Amino acid sequence: MARTTGYLANVLNVPPLIFRFQFHPELLTEKKSFGYRESNDFGKWDFDQTASATGFGNVFGIVDDLKELGSRLVNTKALEAETGKPRTFALDFALDARPLPDLPVSQPGVPVEGDDRFGGRIEPSLAVLRSFMNPSWDPASDLLAWVTGHKGFCPPVKPPVCTLKLGGIDLDCVMTDLNIKITKFKPDLTPERAEVSVSLSEQTHSLSTSLDAIGRLVEVAKSYGQLDGSDWIQAAPGAGLVQNIFEF
Repeated sequence: MARTTGYLANVLNVPPLIFRFQFHPELLTEKKSFGYRESNDFGKWDFDQTASATGFGNVFGIVDDLKELGSRLVNTKALEAETGKPRTFALDFALDARPLPDLPVSQPGVPVEGDDRFGGRIEPSLAVLRSFMNPSWDPASDLLAWVTGHKGFCPPVKPPVCTLKLGGIDLDCVMTDLNIKITKFKPDLTPERAEVSVSLSEQTHSLSTSLDAIGRLVEVAKSYGQLDGSDWIQAAPGAGLVQNIFEF
């Protein structure tokens, strides 16, 4: 069943943390970076890869030798991949304690289907968000201490993991930044409306990252159904040069 709302959650935390977006986020940005370094040297260009290969390796050796020529022609060292950096997400969203204008207001003691479930208070939701930025009790650490004979209580030392569930995203993350801006107050100075900005970084030490990688490959396979033969021809290496030469 498709989700119609999003969550920031950790149900295994003590206490469990579940933040439900009151409104769809106004903005979601995703960033992924990968680190590269320059190759140590250009190397001597000749057909050394071809000469050292045998059988079908000769074909791949020629291709590799031709690739090495590119660096020599532009006098620029090749780039070698090092390691990837975590995906980061930035979300902007709002919380509002006022009854929504398009929903009926219930009479005291008579709940109306679809009425605002926040009950006129956004403080509990703000408390959940703040909990993702503060150390919490890790029952696994206390269990490990008990098993190893160190039965003393382990104080909280790190914030809990924050699972982002939004549309097709379902990833374990850590919350690195939380910015809460109260834009409207009630007469008693409690918050009535807040604008929230959250920054998350993917925690790759999780099952969710593996499942996300599988899902990405499935979606890539589905993308082939949106292509035809001309797309494959245009995307082939050297297609542009061939078109320029033969002018078609």
